[in-house]
Amino acid sequence: MREQNQSSYAVAVDIGGTFTDLVAVAADGDVVLVKNPSVPSDFLQGVRSVLRSIGSGEIVDFRHGTTVGTNAIIQRKGAKTGLITTRGFRDVLTAARASRIDLYDSIWDPPPPLVARRDILTVTERMDYLGRVVTPLDEEEVRQAVGTLRRRGVGAIAVCYLNSFVNTSHEERTLEIIAEEWPGVFACASSKVVPEIREFERTSTTVVNAYLGPPMATYLSGLDDLLGEFDYGGDVLITHSGGGLMTSASAATIPARVCQSGPAAGVMGGLAVARTVGLDRVITLDMGGTSADISVIVDGVPAFRSEWHAQSNVPIIFPSIDLVTIGAGGGTIAWVDESGTPHSGPQSAGADPGPACYGRGGEHPTNTDANVVMGRLRPKSFTGRRGELSISAEAAAAAIERSIAPALDCTALEAAAGIIRLSNNSMLNAVRLMTVERGYDPREFSLVAFGGAGPLHAADLASALQIPSVVIPTYPGLVSALGALQVMLRHDLLRPVFQLHSSADEDVLKRARDELLVEIDELCSRETATEWKVDWQADMRYYGQISGYLTLGLPGGIEYLLRSDSLERFQQEHMREFGYVLSEQVTEVEIVNLRAVIVGDVEPVSLPAREKSDTAEPQEIGVAYFYEAGGLLDCAFIQRDSLASGDEVSGPAVIEEWDSTTVVPPGAVARVAPCGELVIEIGVSQ
Repeated sequence: MREQNQSSYAVAVDIGGTFTDLVAVAADGDVVLVKNPSVPSDFLQGVRSVLRSIGSGEIVDFRHGTTVGTNAIIQRKGAKTGLITTRGFRDVLTAARASRIDLYDSIWDPPPPLVARRDILTVTERMDYLGRVVTPLDEEEVRQAVGTLRRRGVGAIAVCYLNSFVNTSHEERTLEIIAEEWPGVFACASSKVVPEIREFERTSTTVVNAYLGPPMATYLSGLDDLLGEFDYGGDVLITHSGGGLMTSASAATIPARVCQSGPAAGVMGGLAVARTVGLDRVITLDMGGTSADISVIVDGVPAFRSEWHAQSNVPIIFPSIDLVTIGAGGGTIAWVDESGTPHSGPQSAGADPGPACYGRGGEHPTNTDANVVMGRLRPKSFTGRRGELSISAEAAAAAIERSIAPALDCTALEAAAGIIRLSNNSMLNAVRLMTVERGYDPREFSLVAFGGAGPLHAADLASALQIPSVVIPTYPGLVSALGALQVMLRHDLLRPVFQLHSSADEDVLKRARDELLVEIDELCSRETATEWKVDWQADMRYYGQISGYLTLGLPGGIEYLLRSDSLERFQQEHMREFGYVLSEQVTEVEIVNLRAVIVGDVEPVSLPAREKSDTAEPQEIGVAYFYEAGGLLDCAFIQRDSLASGDEVSGPAVIEEWDSTTVVPPGAVARVAPCGELVIEIGVSQ
């Protein structure tokens, strides 16, 4: 990774809760890879820090994954938001759905809505379910509501009327009035954000969009200014939850789409790795400093879902890569409750102060501290290995001895092993959620593990789940940033149709398609891609279901919906997903929405194959803890740069590199693939 100041770079920067990663690839093959601690108080400082690593090189393409949206929701640091809705429906947002985090926690309270009830104002208007005007919009009431919200100092306004997904006229007029009464305020309407039938989910998504609008605009404006310091004036492409890119202008308009930006890019990076080694059925594990994200790729396509929750009862109904996020990262804190029961997470030491071994003021033991005590992470080869960050084995052991070992009456090493097993169990449950509970057998998949901590835990997880092989990417700590360099521009558009499959009106479907084509033309004219591809999909469900519909691709277009093939495929997918089907005598199948997925051709950027370094340090023999042996074993410590394509490493071994560490347990064999990936055959008979 030589410094080449005069090269022109395609750059991706991904901000995580603990580290900010940069991957820069030049046309001449030069590569710059950076992993620096994030700056939670000002994430742009972390971006500036990693961008300096390219010296005076020119940035010709910039792509970005960010946690700004998700953090604003979790930390409740979005804009003070007002909601204008139909009279009589003031409490749709606060009523939410009857869902709980823990059914058995009698004192659990859900987090408050993003809009205070006093700032939810109603106006007179009404549409029926077919979009016919029952009661005209009272424009004077709208003006009064806007004035009230302005006096209360809100920073954004969401508009969501009953049945506006069928007829958008009242919401459109309301936006016009808001612009007249309060020029410049961020305002959005549900019919423009997500024209879905479900009232609560549509309201929630629109409110999230308004809540994130001002902070996202501020962040993106600051990012533009920052990139200007590096003489970059091109489009800023942001990764979004659907596993694609959108321009910063689109992200500023629909900021709710940017939530799950980094995790989705990680899945796409994992997909690129799987394709390189010839796998089309993989489970991806992205374990960073704060959390672990697990997803499933089947037949070369990531699983998608139509809804995900940024927080309990804060749903966002954009098509998103189906993944689960849990509090299991390198910085996840281990603790013991008053009953003496040990726990792992979800609290995290984050980037500041970080694990105890960082020596930055952290006092609580974390997964990183446990791996240090177990000998799997050596201070001499830890991330930050070029002087930016050092770790102390003594500080790691002291943190565990101070709080965990006495409570469990065991040694620091035994406590460290227990901490890792607790964290692994959390990830095992998450993998089962994404596979077994989705109708997949994990034994039929490979595990692609990345993030700074993923390769440390991957082999243990694969062994427990009887997954036959694990793939470690060439630069595992930077896969989310690498994923941003692989994906295309993507937008998801929707029109409701509400047709029974048995009597679907082709004219209704064609009209919805034509409306989407008009919107596609308008959108594509504003974007940077030279070529666009449109894939058609449909949401289908049993008639009468409130939620749980399935999104199916339409090979050949909307005509596919009129054939029996689509009904048979719906039944097959419903059986796989939910474990049952209903006959036509019980209920019919309904076509709810027509969707258009627009993918723009943006040039993907790939890293060159990883080659053996002539300066790599020689293999060393040390000791590390392994579950299979129930204790410490002699093992080889090998620098990854010392390995060439075709080399094999037999466990027990620890393979070290600057951005991550891979554990190869006893009985497993790691082989170096042609492009430099590590493929570990687990030996599931263990």
